[in-house]
Amino acid sequence: MSHTNPSTILVIAKEPLIQTLMCSLVELSGHNATQARGDETVTSAIHRVRPDLLLLDCEHDSACEQEAYDAAVSVGAEVLLFTPARTNDEVADFARIRGLRSMALPIRLREFSETLETSLQA
Repeated sequence: MSHTNPSTILVIAKEPLIQTLMCSLVELSGHNATQARGDETVTSAIHRVRPDLLLLDCEHDSACEQEAYDAAVSVGAEVLLFTPARTNDEVADFARIRGLRSMALPIRLREFSETLETSLQA
């Protein structure tokens, strides 16, 4: 695994606990986790942060709206969908419709890290 520079990953989760968990996993994978400010929309956060990757909870309202995906494209960010509540197959179907990668929790750190790397290299 070649780590040149850590990537900036914007984490958007529906639940604060999941948000914290995902940020920790990103940091443990050697990348910089960041999140939207309290009063900020997902789209505003994407434009402010200009992340390499948007890690988006498919339970979050913005996962069902086109704006977040358009914003990610406009700053050159890949999007990786995840779910704390659904099965891997359910999130994969949802992601496939949009041509995206996905993962379901719980997930092992190594598998999480590998999924991040694959998405960042897309």
